[in-house]
Amino acid sequence: MWTAILCDLDGTLIDAHVDIAAAFRQALRRVVAGPLPPPAAIARHIGKPLLEMAAALGYPLSPPQDAAFLRFYRQAAARRADRATRPYPGVRETLQRLSPLAFAVVTTKETAQARAVLQRLQLAPFFCHVQGWEPGLRLKPAPDTVYAALAALRCPPAAALLVGDTAADILAGKAAGVATCAATYGFGDLQALRQARPDYWLAAFADLIPLVRRPPAPAGH
Repeated sequence: MWTAILCDLDGTLIDAHVDIAAAFRQALRRVVAGPLPPPAAIARHIGKPLLEMAAALGYPLSPPQDAAFLRFYRQAAARRADRATRPYPGVRETLQRLSPLAFAVVTTKETAQARAVLQRLQLAPFFCHVQGWEPGLRLKPAPDTVYAALAALRCPPAAALLVGDTAADILAGKAAGVATCAATYGFGDLQALRQARPDYWLAAFADLIPLVRRPPAPAGH
């Protein structure tokens, strides 16, 4: 049924909340005064672009602050080097068992940063393509990065499944015309995921194996 699987990164393949929250707090401290959001609050917004995360947490930044915050975040993230980031249980084994399929990453991270994370975690060999943010591409929930990944894989939308943990992932997949699957073990809000109406659901990444091999009828169909 599907020949390609498009996976979100943070909250779907890897648990990076400790490193993201730490880098986020360090960068925010450089541009604003006052108390910082707790790591748990930051984790609830992982998957959004960084500036949207800041605004959602009550820190709307001015354009000069935007640029400085992003620069400080990249520096803090580079210093941490994903020291606390790990693949979710079953990710490596599932990728191995489904290796005949073409896997790609579709993430809000910059492409080079996403590739570096996958290399450090020794997951890079499993992926035919890594699609992050690049100039000219709108981020999820817009479908631009999904379209770019499909083009790189030379895969028609009908032959692809997108797996993600946030409503933005699901909406991006739907806009691109691919089947969608919500990962409930990640950072996304469950109610928001329900409202996005994914075709399928995963309680663990390993559940992808039976789904791919014998997909049930999509939810609500």
